[in-house]
Amino acid sequence: MAQDEARTSALADRGMAKARRVEHKRRLRGVLDGLRTLLRLLRAWATRRYRAIPWRALIAALAGVIYFVNPIDLVPDFIPLVGFIDDAAVLAFVLRSIASDLRAFTDWEATQTTAPGATADTA
Repeated sequence: MAQDEARTSALADRGMAKARRVEHKRRLRGVLDGLRTLLRLLRAWATRRYRAIPWRALIAALAGVIYFVNPIDLVPDFIPLVGFIDDAAVLAFVLRSIASDLRAFTDWEATQTTAPGATADTA
């Protein structure tokens, strides 16, 4: 997947859609902002706008998002009250492990300007 920009972009889109669907889940609130940043990073990587990410961080980001979007995991998402605990834990681990790479991305992102009338990629 890391070598296929189209699949990475599609994964980011699926992640964005699921993040919107689960915004109300208390167990995910602590990681949703980081997840949105992670998804913007993957979309920027897939569109070749941002490539200053080490391979290990890219692989970790992809693995975390794949785990998040996959409904069948350690604790299936449909189980009430606990279905998203494992998703939150995996995402928190990924976000912590690539925190400096995410900061570098958000610093880069802050320097990007949007043409008049255009909209920036947002989560």
